[in-house]
Amino acid sequence: MLSIQVINPPEKFPFKDAVKNMWTVIYFDDAGPGRTRLRIVGLGFGTDEDSQKLRGFFDKGNAYTLKKLQETFAGKGGKNTPGG
Repeated sequence: MLSIQVINPPEKFPFKDAVKNMWTVIYFDDAGPGRTRLRIVGLGFGTDEDSQKLRGFFDKGNAYTLKKLQETFAGKGGKNTPGG
């Protein structure tokens, strides 16, 4: 498990106040020989508009990151993709 929290957002980050309350937990789970299940969970989002926009921002970014990780490791070891 890895936990991440933004301490100093970039100067022009659009959700500076909302990001102060959120954090991300990344879970690495054994998925069998040569396989790892990676799960990203965002926590601390409020119900206000900026928090919900921030959540969408991270949902898209995390999906992109997971896709790129899967593409990078696909075929390495032969068992990193479904059916692989």
